[in-house]
Order: sequence, then C-alpha cells, then structure tokens
Amino acid sequence: MLNSEKNHSRYSRQILLQEIGKEGQVILQNKKVAIVGVGALGTVASELLARAGVGSLILIDRDTVEESNLQRQTLFDEKSVGKNKASAAEQRIKEINSDIKVEFHSIHLTPQNIDVLQSADLILDCTDNLQTRFLINDYCKKEIKPWIYAAAIKTSGYVMPIFPDGTCLQCFLSESSQETCDTVGVLNTITVSIASLQATLALKILLGKEVESVLHHYDIWNQSFKKLHIKKKENCQTCAGNYSHLQRKETSKYVRFCSTGKYQVLGPRVDLSEIKERWEKLGTVTRDNSSLQFQNITLFDDGRALINAQSVEEAEAIYSRLVGN
Repeated sequence: MLNSEKNHSRYSRQILLQEIGKEGQVILQNKKVAIVGVGALGTVASELLARAGVGSLILIDRDTVEESNLQRQTLFDEKSVGKNKASAAEQRIKEINSDIKVEFHSIHLTPQNIDVLQSADLILDCTDNLQTRFLINDYCKKEIKPWIYAAAIKTSGYVMPIFPDGTCLQCFLSESSQETCDTVGVLNTITVSIASLQATLALKILLGKEVESVLHHYDIWNQSFKKLHIKKKENCQTCAGNYSHLQRKETSKYVRFCSTGKYQVLGPRVDLSEIKERWEKLGTVTRDNSSLQFQNITLFDDGRALINAQSVEEAEAIYSRLVGN
C-alpha cells in the first residue's frame, strides 16, 4: 500500500505534484488499464503506466517480436526476438514494478473474446489495424467504457480520448485502407511522443480530472501540434447503437499481417503437447507458456498460428503440413 515507506519513496516525485498527490497515487493503485496492442505505442504506454503505479494492467497482443520492432518498441531487446509480445512485455514490466498486477493474453481480439476487457477501467488502443479499433469502439460504446485512440505513422500521430456519451471513432474515421509502418516507415520519436500523450491522458482520466474529447495531432518533424474538435456524425451507426463490429465473424482463415511476409491462420484449438512431440522429430521446438515455435511457424494454444510466408498459398501449405487441415 502507499503508506509503506517503499512505495512512498518509489512515487515520491509524483506525490509532490499537486495534480496527483498522495490521494491521487492511491487512486492510481486501485485502477486497471487494458492495453490492446503491445507494439510501438503499447510498450511505451504500458511501461509509463507501470512506472506511475497504476495497480493493474491487461496486455493484449497477437504478434511475436521481430528484429525490426527493436527500433521503437521499448520493452523489447534482442533476446526478445521470436517471443510473444504480450508475454515478453509482461515479464519486463514485472521487472520494472513488481508491485503491480499484470495479466497478458496472446490473442487475436475478436467479438468472441473481447470480454477480456470487461474488468478494465480504461482501454488504450495501441493497435495497428482499423478492424480492431472499430471493434474496441463498438465495445466501449456498448459497455459504457472510456478509451483512448492513438496512431502514429511516418513522423506524425493522433491521440483522442473517447467517452461513451460523446463522439466516437466512426464519427470521423472511415474503413478505407491506410498506410502502414511497413510500407512508409515511422520515426521512433513520434511513437514515444504519441504514447506519452496517450499515457498522460490516461492518468488524468483515471484520476477523475477533466479531459477534453478532442483529436490531438502532432507532427514531430515539423514541431506542429493541433487540436481538432470532432462533431458527432449525424448517421453514425455506433452512436445509434448498431454495433456491427461486435457481431462480425472472421470471414477468412488466412489474414495477412501489417508486417511483410507474415500471415495469421485462424484454426481450431490444438493440443500443444501433442504438436510439440510431433515437431521435435523434425527439429528443435521452443515452447513458452502459451505457444510453440518451430522454423517459420508460431502456434498458440487458442489454435492461432503465425506463419512467415510470401503468399497465402505458401502459408496454407506450411500450416497443412505442420498442424493439419
């Protein structure tokens, strides 16, 4: 608890702030935040919240660490390459602050498992795809939960706190295709800056401070910062209570990831022990608490697989050969 000498010392510089103080620190220790996507934004935001003493974190990510991630994903190092992002982030955060509770889920967030967010007081969107963002948007509107949208690309980024009774994501963002870090690049200073702003707004919301629901835009290369006031769209389906993204079902078994040459395969739940025994006859298999890794495939205990391949046909062939049809 905060009245212990250890915790008072850890958070002493925050307690000195009139914006937080002793009472605010106690509030933070009794809050839970879910971070969806533990990549460039999620690693920074979750680390800052952990260091600030937010009592409980839920980390969600479907991907594994790649060497190209190390340029900007601050919780990972070279020893993390190949590991589940959510699991690797949980281990690192526990090393940073052993007093807080951290749960992780190496899952592809869907309408079927999104209730994993139910216990969170606040949800941070740190994802890299619109489909998941719109799913979070529908869920939070329906469940009356606040959340914070964030995105960064090239040298600029956006952050917007979204509240149940106000403007939602679908009021200003369309489902058109967008640029990705893998096609146009991203500067690591913008991802850190955007995640820092997102974490700051998160602390304010958790503390019950007044937070304006505006879209913040920051171009770090040109040092340009703008606030954009977004009006509710007259025919917004989410605001009208039509939560189509919560009713969506996966239409494709093979999903190409943002990163080049990686496919996600949505398969049935498998027996990892049985698969491991099979694969070990072919070569070295690495197992952690939620997945198996062998050659160019990572197989999760929920039946998902991540496969490095140059085409959906190649991914399908690898999955069929190593897992089954």
